[in-house]
Amino acid sequence: MLRTFRVPVLLALAWFAFALCPPLRAGIADQVRLDFFFSPGCSECERVKREVFPELEERFADFYELVAHDMNQAETIPLLIAYQNRCDNHESGLVSIIVDHTVFLSGYETIAATLLDRVNAALASRQSSNWRPPEPPRMTTDEQRDVVQKRASAMTISIVAIGGLTDGFNPCAISTLIFFLSLLTVLKVSKRTRLLVGISFITASFIVYTGLGLGFFFALRRVPNFYAFKKYVEIAVGLGMIPLAVLSFRDAFRFKKTGRVNDVTLQIPTGIKTRIHAVMRSGLGFGGPVISGFLIGAAVTILESVCTGQGYLPVLMYLVKHDTSRLYAWLLLVLYNLLFVVPLAVVFICFHRGMQINRLLDWSRRNLVVVKVILGLFFSAIAILLLTGW
Repeated sequence: MLRTFRVPVLLALAWFAFALCPPLRAGIADQVRLDFFFSPGCSECERVKREVFPELEERFADFYELVAHDMNQAETIPLLIAYQNRCDNHESGLVSIIVDHTVFLSGYETIAATLLDRVNAALASRQSSNWRPPEPPRMTTDEQRDVVQKRASAMTISIVAIGGLTDGFNPCAISTLIFFLSLLTVLKVSKRTRLLVGISFITASFIVYTGLGLGFFFALRRVPNFYAFKKYVEIAVGLGMIPLAVLSFRDAFRFKKTGRVNDVTLQIPTGIKTRIHAVMRSGLGFGGPVISGFLIGAAVTILESVCTGQGYLPVLMYLVKHDTSRLYAWLLLVLYNLLFVVPLAVVFICFHRGMQINRLLDWSRRNLVVVKVILGLFFSAIAILLLTGW
């Protein structure tokens, strides 16, 4: 008799346990899929591994599948972007986990706070008779390339815009313009003449600086074995950004401490500075205000590019690195140089509306530390972008 009831009772107990315990119902085929996107050496990634994964394993051992994706691998970026598009989550956390191809968790704090609950909810959802295994995002090779190119284009525009503004606030360019304005003041040039000279000067800076960039592109692309050669140039420029970043931070620290301009290392060499001042003095009055302003602006832009080019060259190399088309590269160069002359135009407008040279000089000195720190950060970012796969 007992043997007769033993099988139904055991089956009933098994069904009861199966119904009440979601993890028991999830077979190996129904494991929760966790896509883990990380970068080697990333502190947040290591923290997730060290602090979150042990508890995940303790609570849900055998009921989840963890798939790691190294962000340094070329095929990882399109997959991450596909998940971002599917989940409508474009946060740029250093570490990300996608639960069951549908829930996007970005950053250590979010992962630590919600991952376990999300896994538990995913296991519980398998109780529903309508549940179907979620599908990963599928993209063709062409779609992957298009997605990466769009993302790269957005980043490229950002790099160009930041680079142009940063270069425009470079003390080399600002101090040169302020000297030119002080020269106009000493010579007691009329307000109308000052306006014409200033507009011509800034216009020449824009045209000549754009021309230098176009010339660089043309010359580099004419090099035999261009694609093999450019890799070495990228590495050389990327490595060159490292000492520039260090010197920028050192300049900021030293000037903050002493307040002496002579303690700044990254500035126009004295010999070139003397030549620039000579060009300004001799050029005024030559051929009228428009022509003289244009010629002075062109000559000064070429001479001071020894200093301002420290920010221009890496941006140009970044464009080359991403095989930017000729027309698109020209448009980006126009954007860069328009933003490059914006700070110069602002300084000139302030001067034209009556701001004294002493106040402009004080403003320049007060902001030198901030500008140097920004330049240091910019050089560091460009070094990383040129020396890695980004």
